[in-house]
This record gives sequence, C-alpha cells and structure tokens, in this order.
Amino acid sequence: MHTTREATVADLRASAEVLAQAFADDPLMAAIWPDPARRHAALPAYFAASLRHFHLPAGGVQIATDRDDRICAVAVWDPPGAWDQPLGQTLRALPDLLPALRTRVPAAITVRRTLDQWHPREPAHWYLANLGTLSSHRGRGYAAALLADRADTAPTRGQYLVCTRYENVAYYERYGFSVTGEFQLPLGARSTMWSMWRDPSFP
Repeated sequence: MHTTREATVADLRASAEVLAQAFADDPLMAAIWPDPARRHAALPAYFAASLRHFHLPAGGVQIATDRDDRICAVAVWDPPGAWDQPLGQTLRALPDLLPALRTRVPAAITVRRTLDQWHPREPAHWYLANLGTLSSHRGRGYAAALLADRADTAPTRGQYLVCTRYENVAYYERYGFSVTGEFQLPLGARSTMWSMWRDPSFP
C-alpha cells in the first residue's frame, strides 16, 4: 500500500535522501561529480538545496509513502513556466549549493546549459526534473503512481523529461512519453541523454 501527496518543507530532508540514493550512480550526476565518493557525499545537500530553493516553492514536488508514512519515492515537477529559474533565485541558492558543488561548479553550469538548450519552450508544460525511488521499494508501483498523479491533475498540459539511461526509455514510453531528441553531455565520456514528451491527449 502507498499514498501520494504534495511534499511540504517538513518532507525536504527525507525527500533529498531518497533522491540522493536514487541518483547516486546516475550518468547526469556522474558528469557533474565523476568521483563516486565525492558524488555520493554531495548529493544529499545538493538535492536539499534544489528542493528548498527551486522546486518546493513552486508546489510541484510529489511524494509517495508506504503504510508507515515513510517517503519511498519522489517526483520533482516544475509547473508550467517555472522550469527556468530566474537569476535572483539562483543567487539566493548559492550558499546552500556551493558546499555541495565546490570545485564542480563549472561542470554543473555546463550540464545546466546543455539541458536548457534542449528544453522545449512551447507549449506550456510540466517538467519532470527528477523521479526517484528507494532501491528497497523499486518495482512496487511508487513511481508509476506519481506519474499517474500528474497526468490526472494536469490533463490538458504536456509533460517533458530528460531520460538519463537508455534502459529507462522503454519505462517512460509505457506511460505515454515519446523520444523527441537525443543529445550528449559535453563532459567526460559524453553521456547520452534522451528528451521525452508526453502529449496531454495520451489516454
């Protein structure tokens, strides 16, 4: 059994821990922090800062909990028009982001610029920035419930995401997403990313 709901500030720390575990070996995060030890140490603070300054204020973060009210999966959605954070918001986030990024700030900027170049401008849409489930709870429908929630609450809006692993492309296709582009992160091994779009007309 699981329940989905909108995340609050009280859920921030636990949500950041779920995302840090889920993305510990993600190719996009590895492009920012190539060293696994540094990446694993940095991700909890990085996700906590991102949620606090960018995503929770917009009201799009959803969580799925188990019967003990433990947060097991997190979907970080940016509402239409809210995916491109203004400079002032980014500057306010720097005191929390810099301890996590440290010397990897240039790499993070490069990744952000690449993602922004591929991000669709029209029409207004929901942007799935992150979707992660605890490894102990994968395969139990938590992520699927979060995807269904957004489809139900925003039936007239398209949805966009960047898939960072080839094996996950088929997973998102099952929920109505289609590949619209393929690009490389211009760092290290040049990891391949897939832009994916879900049309609101998908049943």
